[in-house]
This record gives sequence, C-alpha cells and structure tokens, in this order.
Amino acid sequence: MRVGFDTLCRRAELVALRAEDLAGNERGNYSILVRRAKNDQTGQGRIARLSSETSALVRRWLGKTGFKQGPLLRPVYQGQLLQRYLEPVTISRVLKKLAERAHAAVSTEQNVSGHSLRVGTAQQLTLNGHDVLQIMRAGGWRSMAVVARYIENVGLDLWS
Repeated sequence: MRVGFDTLCRRAELVALRAEDLAGNERGNYSILVRRAKNDQTGQGRIARLSSETSALVRRWLGKTGFKQGPLLRPVYQGQLLQRYLEPVTISRVLKKLAERAHAAVSTEQNVSGHSLRVGTAQQLTLNGHDVLQIMRAGGWRSMAVVARYIENVGLDLWS
C-alpha cells in the first residue's frame, strides 16, 4: 500500500502499474509512470515519485520476485504469485483488512475505500506543509477545487 500512498494513485491506476515503468534516480529512489488516469483519457501519463522507504520495499520485492516487466502488483493464489494484474476491488479489500488489523474504529473501517490512499496522502502532504499546487502536481489533479475537497477537513493548527 506504500506505493499507492506515495503515488496518489486511484485503485485502478495502482493495479495497472508496470515493473518496466520504474526508473531509478541518483539518490537510489524510484519513480514510476502512471500511464493513464481518470482525468487523463488520452494516456499522456504522469511520473510519480516514490519515497526512500517505499523504493527500498519495491527493490526488495523485485529482488525476491525477479520481475522486470508486467504487473508490479500481482495476486497470490494458494501461495503462488500469478502472472496477471490485480483487480481494483482488491485494493479496497486490503485497505479494509489493514484498518481492521490496526483496530480502527468501526466507523473508520467502514469508510475506508480504494480512494482512501489518495485522500490520505493529500491530507498528509497538507499537514507536512506542501501547498495545493505541489499536491495537484503530485496527484495529477487539474482542478484546485477537487484537491480542496480532499483537504478541507485537515486539522491544521496554524499557531503551533
């Protein structure tokens, strides 16, 4: 789920990520091409950058699996890693299970969805002091109004 958080991907975008679209930078972190998005129907794509921690996890994953191309995230069935893409609904199910394991309040757990990574990242970036234009660029948003809806409930304490 770290890849989803770092990339601000919707669940369909997340499951469509490909191993061959990863690129390393001089600091040893990865970036990845998000080929198509809901608001990018022509498929121009955007580059999403991964944090050092997520890059290390992806590097370990690639080392263990040997993937060089095809789906970055894949389903496991009866202990076997399948050579196909995950279904988008799987992201929602995994997030709900993680919320349950974290002993989240029932109301929180029920509201967790595949979009929670995108909303949560936008809110965390706001709390970290990033401005709306930076968040828009990172998430591929074209409308400031949409980002404003995502971050409107962030509890900023401007006087601390």
